[in-house]
Amino acid sequence: MILRNKNAYPKICFKIIEALTEKLPDHLAYHCIDHIIDVANICEDYIKYYDVPKEMAKLIRIAAVSHDYGYIESPFGHEELGIVDLQPLLSPVLTAEEIEVINGMIRATKIPQKPKTLYEQIVADADLDYLGRKDYDKLSANLFKEFLHFDVVSNEKEWLDLQISFLENHKFHTEWAKKNRNKLKSEKLEELKSIRLAANF
Repeated sequence: MILRNKNAYPKICFKIIEALTEKLPDHLAYHCIDHIIDVANICEDYIKYYDVPKEMAKLIRIAAVSHDYGYIESPFGHEELGIVDLQPLLSPVLTAEEIEVINGMIRATKIPQKPKTLYEQIVADADLDYLGRKDYDKLSANLFKEFLHFDVVSNEKEWLDLQISFLENHKFHTEWAKKNRNKLKSEKLEELKSIRLAANF
């Protein structure tokens, strides 16, 4: 996957992407470099839609490529792990206030999501953007592999139940996501319920 609007990204983003490419474990079928780039690319749509000021757009881009940095260590509590591990990379090039804004965006991706600002909402919605897209099946299949690896689920029935429960309880935060993603998300939920009914689960 290719990073869109590459020239708009500060150098630190490419250092972070390089570290993720090198260090993310191979068993991460979903939380891999393609997911990182995907989230960053979706953030570009938000930056344009909301006409985000240049300095804040820079912080959104850094947060987008950084939000799963903690997966290098562990999937459990990865948001806080990432915040700590990113500090040596970010502190030479950003102010403490800028880093705190980025930390807020990273924390906003933690499930259940509780973003407090528009910019946190943007990164949170971009992180779960696939829920309302045509490539849902492909990406959810990758997440299923990952969840099997970490014993989050043990079979397809548990995975189907988990998907249905998650989609039922999930709400997009931004106007952009509601307008562009809610329709397909609702259709996918109904499709999964039909599959469960037909399978007699």
